Amino acid sequence: MNVADTALAVLRVLAAGLVFGAGLPALFSFGIVLWSRGTDEALADGSVRHGSSGARAGAMAVFAVVIVAVLIGVLWITRKSLDHYLGISLF
Repeated sequence: MNVADTALAVLRVLAAGLVFGAGLPALFSFGIVLWSRGTDEALADGSVRHGSSGARAGAMAVFAVVIVAVLIGVLWITRKSLDHYLGISLF
């Protein structure tokens, strides 16, 4: 293994860390923003401003992506234990 291979491996780990370390929380916060835009709001005069149903649907889609990514991460970490104890080979 030479210096170029090592540098490439370090860059791959750095990219994965940025995607999962900062990307998923950023995606989750974007989902929170969409959810707040899709929520009904009571105004001071007693009327209600209805939120966007598209924003709610977008927030649910973003949350689904985050949940799937977390589940895949947990399954990836536990893949050898799942295979050893339960005989389940996922990846």
